Amino acid sequence: MQVIEAQFDDIDAMAASPLAWHQDYEQLGRGRFHGALTQVVLNSLQLGRLKWSPGVLQRGTAPAGTLAFGMPIRAEGSLHVRRRPVVAGELIAANSRDDIGFAATGATDIVVTALPIPMIERWLSVRRGVDRLDVNLPTPHLAVRAGEMRRRAHALAGLLDRILAAAPCNQARAARSVESQIFDVILDMIPSAEIIEPLHHRARIARQVLDVLRASLESPPTVTELCERTGARERTLYLCCMEAFGRPPARLLAELRLNAARRALSQSREGVTVTSVAALYGFTHFGRFSQSYLRQFGELPSETLAKAAGWRN
Repeated sequence: MQVIEAQFDDIDAMAASPLAWHQDYEQLGRGRFHGALTQVVLNSLQLGRLKWSPGVLQRGTAPAGTLAFGMPIRAEGSLHVRRRPVVAGELIAANSRDDIGFAATGATDIVVTALPIPMIERWLSVRRGVDRLDVNLPTPHLAVRAGEMRRRAHALAGLLDRILAAAPCNQARAARSVESQIFDVILDMIPSAEIIEPLHHRARIARQVLDVLRASLESPPTVTELCERTGARERTLYLCCMEAFGRPPARLLAELRLNAARRALSQSREGVTVTSVAALYGFTHFGRFSQSYLRQFGELPSETLAKAAGWRN
């Protein structure tokens, strides 16, 4: 894995700095240029954040074999891509055959990711039932509500921060741990074209989902892994779980894991701690675990453990 974090007062130096990109910048607007780049490259997947002031005209191409996506966090001026305005909530996209053709007329803060085509095709096949991605077609035009796009942009920025917050020796592991989330934030905007399974098939899928989740409490599967292991698409999984259990797969898994944690704490074996139980069932943020546990059971996990210890003694 490679990481770049740099500040620039020269626009050409900034254009030349991102790894595997071929591009050049021209300054738009008055004033001294200032830019900042953070970039993480894990194999051929990239996640980065760019800031500049004043505006920039960007030309060139994305890394070979990828689709690149941009999500603005802040843009003081207007944004344009390939000679047309970017509407609020639009996902900025380019493949390695496109001229990026991007222009920002004012100070801008944008999160950018480059996803390898084979990994996108796998996601689309497993989650959406799309056989392959035709890279010769025009770059897809995808949009959500403006507020939703801002939420997704901040989610990507948060994932980047999580990688950078890890110790240098653990950054590659941290990047791999959020890889599926990076794909979800971007590709969840692609609509599903699948045919929904009949009711009896959905009931069978719901049983499979429950079996997989129960067997994976200590290592929770991603949605993509759940799709692969059940042979169902994402929307079908959602409908199956809503029909059978009244909640989507992610919430069902969270509740199963909390129930497993409660059972472990209630047994109060020698050496059992709240931290060890939380880690055992995949809760890596202990504060959020305690709050989720409190909402679920009306008491903190430490209280459950203390009660069990009292009964044992």
